[in-house]
This record gives sequence, C-alpha cells and structure tokens, in this order.
Amino acid sequence: MKYFDRVKVLRNKKEYNDHNIFAGEIGWINEPEIRANCFDVYFDNNNDDDWYKDCLIKVEDLEFVEDGGMTDKQILNDLPKKDPRWWCKVENGYILNLLGEKKNKIPYDYNS
Repeated sequence: MKYFDRVKVLRNKKEYNDHNIFAGEIGWINEPEIRANCFDVYFDNNNDDDWYKDCLIKVEDLEFVEDGGMTDKQILNDLPKKDPRWWCKVENGYILNLLGEKKNKIPYDYNS
C-alpha cells in the first residue's frame, strides 16, 4: 500500500465511525507518508455538500484493493522535504521508507 492506492477499511472503530466511515468502504490513500502507523484515506462522500470525507486509518485496518500507479520517485517528490526516510509504504507486512528500512520488526505486526 502506498500513496494513491485504493484501499478498503476492514474494521469498524469509533474513531472511524465518528467520521462516518465504516468497514467495507473503499477509498484512496491521500498523503505520501505514514504517521502514527496511519494513512490519511479519502472516501467519496456521495453527498452534494461535500466532495469527499477523510480519516486517518491504521495500516492494520486497511486492505489493498488497487494500485494507484505511483512510483517511488513520485512518492519521494511529494514527501515533506523530499526525505526518503519518511515512512511511506507497506509491502509484505512491513512499513518501509524509500531507503528500504523497516519500521516494524515482525511482519503484519505494525506496532512491533
């Protein structure tokens, strides 16, 4: 999972439901970095008043749906200060930066 990928919310949690986002909804990752093990995810609101709704969703509560087509070079270009150390994608259960460094030690345990 990375910037602009389509993702599905796997769980209902109060912090998501408070933003009117529920399990099964599909959105897209709208920021190139991961903060506090969360992606900022936007969702179509299907409401004339708002174009979208968004929420910080924990990595473990997301499932990859479709590749958004961003390359590592494009992601780096959109990172604050273009710093490749910022955590920015999830591959094979690891949160990785663009240097290939892993944030978590145990795959799919994003808090390890």
